[in-house]
Amino acid sequence: MPTPSPTQMGSASVILSVQNVTKTFGTLAAVANMSFDVERGEIFGIAGPNGAGKSTLLNVCTGMLPLDSGEIFFNGDRVDGYSPHRLCHSGLARTFQIPQIFTSMSIHDNVDTGAMFGIGSQSPDGRAKKELVEDILDMTGLAPKRDVQAGKVDLLTRKMTMLAAALATRPKLVFMDEPLAGLTSDEIDQMVELILRLKQRLNITIMLIEHKVRALSELSDRIMIAHQGQRICLDVPEKVLRDELVVEVYLGSEFFA
Repeated sequence: MPTPSPTQMGSASVILSVQNVTKTFGTLAAVANMSFDVERGEIFGIAGPNGAGKSTLLNVCTGMLPLDSGEIFFNGDRVDGYSPHRLCHSGLARTFQIPQIFTSMSIHDNVDTGAMFGIGSQSPDGRAKKELVEDILDMTGLAPKRDVQAGKVDLLTRKMTMLAAALATRPKLVFMDEPLAGLTSDEIDQMVELILRLKQRLNITIMLIEHKVRALSELSDRIMIAHQGQRICLDVPEKVLRDELVVEVYLGSEFFA
């Protein structure tokens, strides 16, 4: 019998439970016996040095890679082994560091395609889907660019389009892989403000990987630091950023200079 997750044992506040997960590539353990819980409605940040296993962990959690051992529970159900498609229908969406969008389609049609994987047509004339797409275009500020070809916009708009398409699947949890990578300081501020606004308005849980630690601390309710495939710290941002081991292996003393 598999070990029940905290969610199964009655902790309704836990939406994602990762238990003793390991993923190896040959002799390299990219993720080594990793365990943590994500609380419903929080923004859960993940950071760490290059090669810490962050992206591998995200790929395992989202069905892009099979795990070697351990268990993953989402919303009370064991989901390790689910395909990305099945996870999407279960309420889990993700974005990528390099925007994955349909560049030949309009921004509107990218979001509409996302909605097709979510609610589809719940009324004979597809009214529910149309309303969802319009709401997301408005919430993300993309409505004025709705008819622009997605391959002809700047990086920030492409990232926002990818996020909007993910939100159109009506997820309960969104994984975001370095949403701030490549953005200018002004664009980072815009994206941080958008993520916080969407989380509040949609009441969703967000789990994100990010190297820009100051922005991550502004966004996150809790931060987990990974190093060599293992969790070395998990706490509220102010405690994580002052943890001696985190400073030693990741931040460096100059971070506080």
